[in-house]
Amino acid sequence: MAVCLALCMLAATVAVPQSYDPDQDLPKPTLWEKRLQKLGRGLANILFGWTEIPLAWHRQIELQRPFTQIVTHGTVVGTSKFFVRTGLGVYETFSFYTSGKNQKYEPFIEPEYLF
Repeated sequence: MAVCLALCMLAATVAVPQSYDPDQDLPKPTLWEKRLQKLGRGLANILFGWTEIPLAWHRQIELQRPFTQIVTHGTVVGTSKFFVRTGLGVYETFSFYTSGKNQKYEPFIEPEYLF
């Protein structure tokens, strides 16, 4: 028991703190990983673009707007965001592989994923 305790104390004295910098320690994503993320983002925007309409209603409810404004303004804003998100999803889905090495793979709209 005493030998085990002595070994643990000896090991603890040799321990050196290590710094962590994610920019240097994490590997950079490869071109293929960037393309797959673009494809996934495009498919997610196609599948869940319709949820922009209820999300717009929910935002109007949180702002305590009257019912008529929730239905009219929320529907118009949600529908326009639906078309934008779905259209960008179609673009990203069909152009994920044709992108060049110099192209940036950042999302066009925020949030990148709705869910």
